[in-house]
Amino acid sequence: MERKEFLHTVQTFIEQNRLFTKNDRILVGVSGGVDSITLVQTLYELGYEVAIAHCNFMLRGDESDGDQNFVVEYANARSIPIHVCSFDTRSVAQERKISVEMAARELRYEWFETVCTLNTYTKIAIAHNQNDSIETFFINLLRSAGIKGLTGIPKINGMVVRPLLAVTRQDIEAFALQSSLSYRVDSSNLANDYLRNKIRNIILPELQAIAPNCLQAVSTSMAHMQQAHALYSGAVAEKQKLCCSPTDSGFVIDESKLLAQEFASTLLYEFLYPYGFNPTVISQIFDSVGTQAGKTFEAEEYVALHDRNCLFVERKRTVGQDSILIQQPGTFELQNGVLHFSAIPCGEFVLDKRRSVACVDYAKLTFPLLLRVWRQGDSFVPFGMNGRKKVSDFLIDEKVPLLQKQHVLVLESNGEIVWVVGHRVSQLFAITEHTGAVAKFVLER
Repeated sequence: MERKEFLHTVQTFIEQNRLFTKNDRILVGVSGGVDSITLVQTLYELGYEVAIAHCNFMLRGDESDGDQNFVVEYANARSIPIHVCSFDTRSVAQERKISVEMAARELRYEWFETVCTLNTYTKIAIAHNQNDSIETFFINLLRSAGIKGLTGIPKINGMVVRPLLAVTRQDIEAFALQSSLSYRVDSSNLANDYLRNKIRNIILPELQAIAPNCLQAVSTSMAHMQQAHALYSGAVAEKQKLCCSPTDSGFVIDESKLLAQEFASTLLYEFLYPYGFNPTVISQIFDSVGTQAGKTFEAEEYVALHDRNCLFVERKRTVGQDSILIQQPGTFELQNGVLHFSAIPCGEFVLDKRRSVACVDYAKLTFPLLLRVWRQGDSFVPFGMNGRKKVSDFLIDEKVPLLQKQHVLVLESNGEIVWVVGHRVSQLFAITEHTGAVAKFVLER
């Protein structure tokens, strides 16, 4: 592809897909490699307002520092604004218990968003090209990622746009050569330590030897998949409304409704895969539907549990994480919500019967109050009763699912439970005709 044709192809792709306009301020992620240098040079020549963001992940010693110096020199030579940040990527990966590759990705996008917020950039341009998208296609194919995984890399994802998806790596290298552009070569891309590199350096060259037009053929297939996925996802969304209901920190699937659907196992895959459950675990979950209550399955951030003919999917949290001392009315941040506490004169009080609201006699409270997760042995006097009842028995009577039960909070005053949060207040703190002020607690999830 000739240089002029390359610029025209990228410009047409930007306009047809409405990636951005000349009114946008574009932050371009630039590593120093041929893809990202070509991207920022192309947008610069096409007249867009661009700035550069460079991440030094400190993974390749002097080579990483050389990349940074190169990108800074490139930006300064063209008077392009530049932002640079260094990360101790290996330490972050260890701290977050994720791979170095994943840590670098998370750090990069977190920082890009911060730079955009501070500098009013409206788009983040990334240099993924047609080859990258095809490599992603094969990676997802090998990981049983479903129909969405076969659509390749999206052109637009929130603020992130990818203007080079219309061109191949060969086109990019030709543009760089014709433009006399210098760039850095990442030595880690040459080693076949990662699946992507094996596909890039071994599989795709073999495919091209067999079918020279294979890149264009796969790209065309991915375009068809993108359209098919748009239709397919609409149908899945309708089934999701029928089978699933939201909870405070996740959702619940009605197993009987799920099993009544055609292709139930496929639907379960689509419901669970976005939450980090891999295909093998999803298959195990489906095989166990309607069987053992209390059986749990874990993903990195979520857990799924069978209970009462339902599958509860909840975000993981540490039991006991919400423990807050409350000295006076105010707003208090919880892991999965906010607690609002206000004092209201009795004459202005209007009863609110929502389960997320508790209204008690302010004068009966002893400060500080303690908000904490309930414990075995806890008891209280449920509103409308005179005798005490164990919180564990109360939650059983309330049919609180096992997965949610362990995270139920209680509000305590001087060792006495005022409110089993979201369920019932204590009779001991009830409002009476003698109440002068009402303490109102509202839990927002």
